[in-house]
Amino acid sequence: MAVYTDLIAQGSLKEDAFQRTIIETLQEMHDRLMTYNPEPIVSGGSKAPEKKRGLFSKLSSYFNREEEERLAKEAEAARKAAIPKGLYLYGSVGTGKTMLMDLFYNTLPRSDKTRIHFHNFMLQLHGRLHKLKSTTHQHSDPIPFLADSLAMESRVFCLDEFQVTDIADAMLLRRLVEELVVNRGVILVTTSNRHPTELYKNGIQRESFLPCIAVLEENCVVKCLDGGVDYRREKKTFFQSAKPMDKRKQAASDVASSLTSSSEMPKIVKPKSVFNDPLKLVDEKRFFWPLGPDTTKDVESYFNTIRNGVPVQERRLSFLGRELVLPKTSGDIAMCSFDDLCAKTLSAPDYLILAGTFDTLILTDIPKLKPTTLHRNETRRLITLIDALYECQVKLVCSADGPISEIFGGGSGAHSADEDPSTMGQLTPAQRQMMDDLGLNDVSQVRKSPIFSGEEEKFAVQRAESRLIEMQGSGWGL
Repeated sequence: MAVYTDLIAQGSLKEDAFQRTIIETLQEMHDRLMTYNPEPIVSGGSKAPEKKRGLFSKLSSYFNREEEERLAKEAEAARKAAIPKGLYLYGSVGTGKTMLMDLFYNTLPRSDKTRIHFHNFMLQLHGRLHKLKSTTHQHSDPIPFLADSLAMESRVFCLDEFQVTDIADAMLLRRLVEELVVNRGVILVTTSNRHPTELYKNGIQRESFLPCIAVLEENCVVKCLDGGVDYRREKKTFFQSAKPMDKRKQAASDVASSLTSSSEMPKIVKPKSVFNDPLKLVDEKRFFWPLGPDTTKDVESYFNTIRNGVPVQERRLSFLGRELVLPKTSGDIAMCSFDDLCAKTLSAPDYLILAGTFDTLILTDIPKLKPTTLHRNETRRLITLIDALYECQVKLVCSADGPISEIFGGGSGAHSADEDPSTMGQLTPAQRQMMDDLGLNDVSQVRKSPIFSGEEEKFAVQRAESRLIEMQGSGWGL
């Protein structure tokens, strides 16, 4: 509370009654966590092994089984009651959800805490789960062991942008959240654009995910932060996340590392910045439009200016048994076209490696997209790329066919490789392949899923537009 008030007094934040209410809730949670000391986790199970008992003890237990069961239930109820409730904070984009969560994280004097973007968190989970299944726990249930390892590392998880759109994520979370929060006393603080009951709405096999929603509602205080103001769109200086940029970049590298062995991916060494005086570039132009010879010339001139004489070369980033080829880099600057990064079959690990390696990305030739029809795959990749760059506070410079407000809602006439205008309303080959992979046959039910309907893209597009605007602000990425 004191830090938030000081930031307002300094002019870094505006007074916001909605945010103040959330800060009060976080302060209460902060105070409870100061004295929260749950029992230690024993690897291989959530409870410590019972001590060996003698014959008299066993006989006594036999005749007093009902009493023991009653006491055990009372002890379990007391254990659960001692667990502080977490916070599920949802609302519109740009209202300050992430900023408030980061304030809480940075002022909480505990070492057993983790702050991570939810997308990165899921990548780590799937990577760990794969290793458990393929190595030490091939013939047993790996979820409790996964929960043990997470709880031993952190008792407080701050997850940014909680969203569930993928059936694999939904099926993993339906059990893991209960194992962590209920059985191991892990405290969850998370932000989202959706109320818990809206998570994975119309998703495939959603009924299997409902227990996860119940756990969230029962064990988290659910609050809405929606004051009607998108602070990212304001032109005045705003407060950026208090999490240091180098830690964000390290987190991106750690996520990618967790998905492969150390022999497959060498340690990323970030080149020294070429900027001698970054403040000279605070007010520079970062978004160039429309596309054309003049814009191309301006962007090329920009690149040559900021690289400050450092040679241009191709870079190859090796990971996950493949390579991400970047044809034009200079020190900690990468220059790529939209087609290089969003028209190819790249995904979150590729973008995390990119964000963890470079301080500046110049992304050229962004067309006007139709997110729910012609360019669904390209739109998803661009949104994922923006999320990775935003999380790592990478400086982003773009050239596009129109202003930010038209990128996700225009139409340059370009067609996606996956879709044909003559088959609008039909499932694309990529969607049908996904149906085959999931063993699904009912097309009418599949169409309702946010994975296919474009419903999730609407939320993601709003977030991406808001973040793009913020990333054009003074000092972002410097």
